[in-house]
Amino acid sequence: MLNLVASRSAQTLEWREAGKGAPLLLVHGIQGTADAWGPLLPALADRRCVLPNLPGRGLSPRWQAGGSLPHGHYYHLDHYADLVHALVVALRERHGAPVALAGWSMGVSVILNLLSRHGDADVERLVLISGTACATPGAVWFRSETPQALEEEARHRAERLGLKAVADADAVAASWASVREADLRDAARGIRRPVLVAHGELDDECPPDHGRWLAQHVPGARWLPLPGVGHAALGQASPTLGSSMRAFLNA
Repeated sequence: MLNLVASRSAQTLEWREAGKGAPLLLVHGIQGTADAWGPLLPALADRRCVLPNLPGRGLSPRWQAGGSLPHGHYYHLDHYADLVHALVVALRERHGAPVALAGWSMGVSVILNLLSRHGDADVERLVLISGTACATPGAVWFRSETPQALEEEARHRAERLGLKAVADADAVAASWASVREADLRDAARGIRRPVLVAHGELDDECPPDHGRWLAQHVPGARWLPLPGVGHAALGQASPTLGSSMRAFLNA
């Protein structure tokens, strides 16, 4: 078991570190936290794994009335992308090398939005797992509309995906409103870094066609289909993902 060291950076964003080597920043999904990457950390021990908790998760800050951002913007892909980019810049300055990025589910959207807003000058390579460049139509992580119904749906979804630590319900609701309106296909087409795209063939929340689209439209992307795997690829396919990511990151 790798030791995790908790820190704060990028406007008090909580993040954890494990392993040694070149930096690898791992971005979690819409409802999960940094803990979601736990099954893959042993395979990635030759990288300095940095695992942030986005706002509304773990010990990272929550929206407060009277702050500089309205609630919907605080839990928006733009805010997430800016916070993660600040962490990427800090890591590059500390290590003197570009940073590899990996995202699962919404984490893919955060990374694509980061590239759209800030470019890839600080980025080494990318791993995109169970994600989409454009959720609508086809990708449906939540169906409820009211906060109360969404909270109940989120609880059942966390159980189904095996998430031990989960985001606040209001953060999930606002994040989903942001994701389902985002179209990041131009950002995906513009990637000029090595990319590994992995997707479960039984994913019924973000269907495999979304992963295939990324693999076909990101220049030079490598495609890793995951047979028998649903949306919870980090847990269901950890041996395959771990070995494939290690090989790709060390290529």
